[in-house]
Amino acid sequence: MSKKKLRKNFPGQHLMKSKRLAAGIVEMSGVGPEDQVVEIGAGKGALTVHLAQKAKKVIAIENDLSFAKILREEMKPHRNVRVIEKDFLEVNLPDKPYSVVSNIPYSITTPILKRLMDRPENPFQNGLLVMEKGAAKRFTSHPSTNPRILAWRMYFDLTMGRTIARYHFAPPPKVDSAVLFIKRKAPPLIPVRFRTLFFKLASYALKHPELPVGEVFRGIFTAPQITHLVKTLKKSRNTPVGRLSDTEWAVVFHTMVRHVPPYRWLK
Repeated sequence: MSKKKLRKNFPGQHLMKSKRLAAGIVEMSGVGPEDQVVEIGAGKGALTVHLAQKAKKVIAIENDLSFAKILREEMKPHRNVRVIEKDFLEVNLPDKPYSVVSNIPYSITTPILKRLMDRPENPFQNGLLVMEKGAAKRFTSHPSTNPRILAWRMYFDLTMGRTIARYHFAPPPKVDSAVLFIKRKAPPLIPVRFRTLFFKLASYALKHPELPVGEVFRGIFTAPQITHLVKTLKKSRNTPVGRLSDTEWAVVFHTMVRHVPPYRWLK
């Protein structure tokens, strides 16, 4: 038997059962007639059929060959739908602006978000993703002490929407799900060209999120620069670095770029 025939859906893929719920999710996404939409883990087309009625173009990605066969048959009447039988993490994504509306495979939640947001220069604009509720809470908690999530939020607004009970899926997951909304910031908090430098700064400082701002940044800022930084932040130098908000992190970064010589920046 060929390797291709052995390919299955990802563990953690829970198909949406309710047509009413699927229609509501697509309506909630705000997709319109000029939009190009990518759907990750399209399954048998619960969301796809509604996306096809709203969007200009739908790219439905499904790794399971049996699901993809059903999906292709169901989508025959919709000429604006392209079905791709492949792992989303290996698909070439559009080079023009696109949105994502998906009930994603829960087992690859973080790799999916990395693919969409690690490189903010890519044309991904907005998203509505159904995922485990705990994951949605983690991505939207404030303040964040996760450098990668913090870096994403320099370029995208992440907000949690409605909870979806587990019985709406087959097979039902062990926990409830939730909607995660993603919207590109305009303008971003940090210029795109600095994304790697910001991630290095956040990773460096958040190794010990309980440490005070005045101590954490001593390896980068001089004493007078730290005094200027805490005044700009309107914070005590004893404030734990893990309590800084997204916008305060942007202030830290811009203060570094403006006042700290590049030889002191993180390499």
